[in-house]
Amino acid sequence: MGAKSTPLAIKVAIYERLLSGQMSREIGRSYVLSQPTILKYANDAVEELRRIRAVEASSVLLGFLSRKLKMQCFQYPGDDEVQALMAPILAPYLVRAESINFAGRESADQPLSTRVSRSTEEEFLQIVSSLAEGHRPGLTSSALLRELVENYVAQQRTNRSTIAVASPQALQEPPAPVPSIDTEALLADVLDAVRLQLEHHGLKPSKSN
Repeated sequence: MGAKSTPLAIKVAIYERLLSGQMSREIGRSYVLSQPTILKYANDAVEELRRIRAVEASSVLLGFLSRKLKMQCFQYPGDDEVQALMAPILAPYLVRAESINFAGRESADQPLSTRVSRSTEEEFLQIVSSLAEGHRPGLTSSALLRELVENYVAQQRTNRSTIAVASPQALQEPPAPVPSIDTEALLADVLDAVRLQLEHHGLKPSKSN
């Protein structure tokens, strides 16, 4: 299931868990997603929630949702008014999210968890996070892994092509030596065969003096 098909209910549930104080890494493990993807989905949820009519009618909620995600997570736990206004808006999405087995899907975003050690996986995700915050904004672990695999396959394809071009000469066996021919023995065998055929037809070759 790719990012484009992720249900809004899941994104809102992720957002609500961030607001409640859970760490993005912990949420990522629950949903089998990388940290950058968790933050992206939470921001997607904010954008969708801002379009709801009840939110548009509330200056408090509009002001809250216009803040950066980090500031929202800092404000939410201690703001009773925002919590009271957000609760009925979030509730339907949270109920829907409970019925979706999102973590049980075949994840394309974090495919390393069952193939490498935990320390290797975490180090890889840290690299992805650093790149996403630097010169590769929006980069996910699946995108980087796909890029690495495609580059590796392309390199191997080039290597195979090089070997295939060189192999006819490199693997060409030296020509087998032409066996020497005993011409006298060969001629004797031919004459014997001719003599047998003549005798078979009742003819005998005349002997030369």
